[in-house]
Parts: sequence; C-alpha cells; structure tokens
Amino acid sequence: MPTKSAPVAYFCAEFGIDSNLPTYAGGLGILAGDTLLEAGQQEFPMIGVGLLYQGRQFLQEFSSEGWQEEDPSPFQPEITKIVRPIEKSGMPVSIQLNFLNQEIKIVGYEQRLGPNTKLLLLSCDVEGNPEDWRNIMSAEYCCGDETQLRQQLVLGIGGARFLSKLNVKPRLYHFQEGRPVFAYWEMLKNKDNTKIVYTNHTLVPDGNLVYSADLVRSYADSFAQQHGLNSDDLINPGLNETGGFSITKYGLEIADTVSAVSKLHGKLCQKNWPQYEWKTVTNGVHLPRWQKYEFRHSNIPDEKLWSTHQSKKQELARIVNKRSGFEYDPNRLVLGWARRISAYKQVNKIFEDIQRLEKIVKNSERPVQILIAGKAHPGDDAGKKCVQDVMKIMTKHLSGHALFIPNYDIALASHLVSGVDVWLNTPEYGKEACGTSGMKAAANGVLNCSVTDGWVAEANIEESGWTIDHTDLSNNLYHLLEHEIAPLYYADDKSKWIAKMRTSLKLAQQFSAERMLKEYHKILYQ
Repeated sequence: MPTKSAPVAYFCAEFGIDSNLPTYAGGLGILAGDTLLEAGQQEFPMIGVGLLYQGRQFLQEFSSEGWQEEDPSPFQPEITKIVRPIEKSGMPVSIQLNFLNQEIKIVGYEQRLGPNTKLLLLSCDVEGNPEDWRNIMSAEYCCGDETQLRQQLVLGIGGARFLSKLNVKPRLYHFQEGRPVFAYWEMLKNKDNTKIVYTNHTLVPDGNLVYSADLVRSYADSFAQQHGLNSDDLINPGLNETGGFSITKYGLEIADTVSAVSKLHGKLCQKNWPQYEWKTVTNGVHLPRWQKYEFRHSNIPDEKLWSTHQSKKQELARIVNKRSGFEYDPNRLVLGWARRISAYKQVNKIFEDIQRLEKIVKNSERPVQILIAGKAHPGDDAGKKCVQDVMKIMTKHLSGHALFIPNYDIALASHLVSGVDVWLNTPEYGKEACGTSGMKAAANGVLNCSVTDGWVAEANIEESGWTIDHTDLSNNLYHLLEHEIAPLYYADDKSKWIAKMRTSLKLAQQFSAERMLKEYHKILYQ
C-alpha cells in the first residue's frame, strides 16, 4: 500500500495543471494533471515527476499565410506563485548528472496538490550549466533527437535521483509512455528492485520513439563508466529488430506490469506486442476540474438544464470573441472540435465536401456554427499544414459560420466542453488510444458525435449522441448533421435533446478519474 513516505512515483514528460504553466502540450499532459488532482482530492500518496519547460514555443501565432508559429510564454519560474523552488535551509536543493564529461546541475520546483500529493518539476536552466544543456527544455517534443533524449535522461535519471535526494522511496514507479524509462538506469545503479508499471498511450509512431542506438550508447557508456555498470545492460532491452533503440520496447521489457488506456487500445496493444500480458484501465477525467458545478445535481429540472446550457453557450461566445475578435450567434447549433492537431486526428475530414457542408451550415432555418481549436506540436509540419488548410477553407467558404480560436489551452478547453452543443471527434480508427475531451463534454451535458474509437467504443453514446461510421466518415457526418442532429436541436419540443443531455451527464460518471485511480490501485498497483 502506498504511503506518504513511499508513494507512487508517477513519471510523465508533461503535466497540464495550470493554463499559464508551459509544461503541457496535449492530452497526455492533461491526463497526468487530472490524475494528480484526483490523487490530491483522494489523499492518495502520489508524487508526479516531470520537467519544467521554458515555454519558448508555447503560444500559438499565425503568419499572414496562416502558418502556425510559436511565441514564448511569459512564464518565469523565479516570480510565479504556481510552483515554488525546492529548498533546504534557504538554499535550492539540487542534484548532479554527468554525461560525456559535462557536469549538469538540476534543481527542482514543486506544486502541492494535497496532503499526500505533489508535483515535482525538474530544470537544468541553471547558471553554470553548459549552454547546450540549459536550453534543452525550451519546449516539448521538438529540437531534434539528441535534445529530446537529453530531456528524457533528465526526466528519468534526474527524477529518480531527485526523489532519493528528498528521501522519498517510491512504493512503485509508474511510467507514462516511454519517455521516463531512463529512470531504470538509476535503479540499476542503486540495485533498486521497486516495481515498475508502464502505460502505453498511443500506437502512433510519434509517441513510440526510436533513437539511433549509437546515440543512446554514447550516453549509456558515459553513465556505465561512472557507476561500474555494463552499458549493454543499460541499452539492450530497448534494441529492436532493426538495431534502433525503442523507448516503447524498453518500457515493455523493464516493466513488471504493462497497461493500455482503453479496452480497444488494450486489444490493439495485445495484437501489436503479443509477448506481453496487457492490462487495461480506461482513462478518466477529474470531474471537479471539468464539470461546471451547475451540472453536478442529478435532479436539475429540464427547463433549468436547458437554460443553464444556454447560459454556458453565451459565456463561450464572449470568450471566443475576446480571443479571436470575431462574433457568432450562440443561438445556433454549435459544433466543437478541439484537441492537439495531428494528422491522425483528421480535423480536415469535417471539411472534405465543402459544398455539401456549406449548404448544411448556412441553412437559414437550421444554421450551424463550427468552432475549431488546437495546436500542432512545434516540429509537426504535417499538423501545421492541416491547420493552415482548415483555416483557408473556413475563411473562403464558411465565413460567419466557422471560426478557428487561437491559443488552445486549459482555460479555453473548460469553456468549450461546456459551451457547445455537440462535441465532434474524427480520428483515424484505431489510433485514438483513449481520448478524454468527449468525457469532459459529456460531463456538462454536451452531446458527443464521434468515431467509435478509444473510450467511445466502450460507451453507449447512441443514447447520448451519435456515432460516426469511420469507413465513410465525412459523408456519414454530413448525413447525421442534416437529417438527425440539426432537426433534433431545432425541434419545437426540446425534450428528446434534453433526454440525451441527461444521459450524457450519467455517462460521464463512468469515465471519471476517481474510478480510474481506484482501478489503478486495484489492477496496476497491487
């Protein structure tokens, strides 16, 4: 049983706790943040271990051609009140790493989230460090293989070493996908047999990185020589059949328990990696964070439920106007699509037959408003091209009926998941390991319209929304909008729409972080 002195050490490359803290880039970070917030509420002994990115590519801007560019966050750790430096006797607590004859000092910042729960964020942006190491955390998921590898060495080795410095002896290590796995090097050095849980979060290659074995070996040799280890023992578990170093294979090999994040994802993981015994805990969301308090009462009358939803729509319209400078009529049927923008998430599928879509959204009797928000990773040119194409299509064909809202963040997400009527999800089938944005929307009575991927495959959303045929995605979506969704929304009798809203609110209870954390403890942590 985890205790305050022997907690679960929850390692992740990103944590989304606060909009202004540039330590998250997408759904993985938001999930990690929700997990810690839930642990804090339940007083569950857990310490999150992540990286304090500098946020130099955090804010979303656009060129005159509509190409996504990135501006730095104004975040400054020395003046923020969100996190505080970890100090002892008034001096920063620090550890040392040495790679390739370079000495690197790492300091820590923390955010307390409960009596037994906190987040530890590591930084090597320290005076005296080599310049090329000070800048490795300028942003997540960018800047080349060696920079990313260095980030992961700091996260894994530095994280494990920092916990030891703080006299924390984890009950177990829980690695969120492969980036934290280098903590195992520190465990080997210390002859530490603590249990490891590895969770895979995606089947997409970008989340299952493969590095040059020679690059990893150069750092493994350096570490091994310092600590009397055999470098082969450090890297062999991650070598794949082509001679590369796979962080996913490494995680699978070193873990005592491996897990997936939805039932469908678990089946696909078992098919892809049949030599391992997969367990499944479907992701959940921290309801106190995402569900507006008005929707937490199950006995809310129909009229009150509808009027409250309309007030959230008005609130979102004001937020969108403030962020984008554009107005729209919130009395329209409002569709929302918002998440990290990547090719497999297929936002472009919404606009595939633009003439047909234009006819649907500009119907004078049943007008539709489309809201799109999301960022591509700084190094994801395919995602950026997708953003550019969608913005051009909306401007040319759907002016007045479609808006792209810049700088998607936690604060905007909170308004979107409560202020639209229908939440769209259009991923390439089998690639959305779980997805959680639709859970947040359901928690506010918003109806889902989604491909049956990830969590949707195990939820009966037909009673609380609509499923999209992934084999004919665009055509099926247009058919649903034209013949089912818009007619139901604009019907004089709102009772059927409100009934779906009520079912959504009930459905969300099945996909809470409270349930997820209890299953972690029962299925993964025992």
